[in-house]
Amino acid sequence: MIHHVLAAPARAADRPISPVTGEAMATAIFKNQQRYVLGCIFAPLIVDILLLGVLLTQVYTYFTCQKDDRWMTKAVVLTVLFINLCFSAYLTYFIQWLFVENFGLWAPFFNTKRLAWGPFIDALNSFVVQTFMSYRAYRLLNRLIWIPVAVTALCLISVGATLSVLIIFFNLNSLIDAYRVKIPELLWLTSIVCADLIITISIIYGLIKSKTGWAHTHKILSKLVRMTIEGQVPPLLIALLFMVEFIHTPNNFLAACLQNCQCKLYANPGGAEVFVPRNQTKPDQLQVKVETGTTLNGPYSNYAGNRKAADSFSITDHSGVAYSSQAQLTA
Repeated sequence: MIHHVLAAPARAADRPISPVTGEAMATAIFKNQQRYVLGCIFAPLIVDILLLGVLLTQVYTYFTCQKDDRWMTKAVVLTVLFINLCFSAYLTYFIQWLFVENFGLWAPFFNTKRLAWGPFIDALNSFVVQTFMSYRAYRLLNRLIWIPVAVTALCLISVGATLSVLIIFFNLNSLIDAYRVKIPELLWLTSIVCADLIITISIIYGLIKSKTGWAHTHKILSKLVRMTIEGQVPPLLIALLFMVEFIHTPNNFLAACLQNCQCKLYANPGGAEVFVPRNQTKPDQLQVKVETGTTLNGPYSNYAGNRKAADSFSITDHSGVAYSSQAQLTA
């Protein structure tokens, strides 16, 4: 694998910055790994285009069904959409720079200046999504203030760490020196993983705590718990896998593949909890159905004619009367 070739020179932490990787050296390194490298570079673009279509559908559905939503939520939706459009534009440009402008060349794959923008844009995207979800957890748990404070602090750390990666990568000449950003990269990944865990555990705990004895309420809360797990677990798993891979081999292109897939995984599952209509019925569409029944076990229980006079059946005698009622509330 390519990381076995690149990791050897990267183990010497005190070595000077490597020179620009020439075409001859790059070709020799990628000689037996061409399909693997191309797969790691192309896969995120396919995933990104697919999930961008899902995101656009979610945003359209949101603004169609939630026209009267709060301005803050609308601002979050538009911000997430803008950041993800920027990331898609960046990834498309990066791919065409590699395979169109530098067609047939392997040396550009070692360029770190263009590769460095991915983590920074991803950190901005996760910052918006995670802070908004922490606000929901804050409201769900009776305004427990430490949740948004902790998540916001972790998100700021992640943005600062990716900014450090951007600065360091701009000063490097080759991807061989990627080990130099190990500390800020791990700080970035650790902070977003901790934020995801806080949000997921808090929301699930709040929803489970809110359960009542009503079957309909239990069904809704169970659905919300499932949506929370579906929304938070995929980016959490990707971040953990990315962290393990980067610790093992910082120079491997698999880390870049996971990194470029992470942005949309925050936007799409998180958007499923924000963008989808929460209530498509108006308040005046509430329907109430009430059924009542009375059973007579007295002398006139089988009488199908008109009612008897008041003195023929004593209403004060409840021994022969059975009452039943049924109520159904639908929205």
